This record gives sequence, C-alpha cells and structure tokens, in this order.
Amino acid sequence: MENVLGTLTAKEFEEMIENTIDKRLSVWLTQLMDALIGLQDEDNSELQPEFASSLRRSIEQASFGESVDLESFREQIE
Repeated sequence: MENVLGTLTAKEFEEMIENTIDKRLSVWLTQLMDALIGLQDEDNSELQPEFASSLRRSIEQASFGESVDLESFREQIE
C-alpha cells in the first residue's frame, strides 16, 4: 500500500479519500433510510431523541448550504 500511496499526487490522494467518504456516507444513508422505512411499519417505534435532533440539525445545515469542503476542513484541524 505504501508504494501505491507514494506514487499518487496530492490531488489523486484527495480524490481517493473523497470517493471513500462519499461511498461510506451513501451506505450510511441507505441504511438509515431502510431503518426509517422499517420503522413506519412498526406502530410504537421512535427514533432516539438525540439521534432525531442530530439528524434534523444535519438536514437543516445541508439545506442552508452549511457544509465544509475538504480543504477548509483541513485548515480547521491544523
């Protein structure tokens, strides 16, 4: 793996990381939607309040365009 990473440019490495994150978020979203659809079938099911609140905040942030690109995120954590 070190040899492969060593041959990548910074841009290629960044794209590889972004693709990995996108795939993982896609899987997570699919699982979440499956769980939510499954919950509709059960009458007494509810999301835990903390999760529901966090999910609402995330949706609001996304709808307002409050997201961070990878370069900005890197700058924030340095």
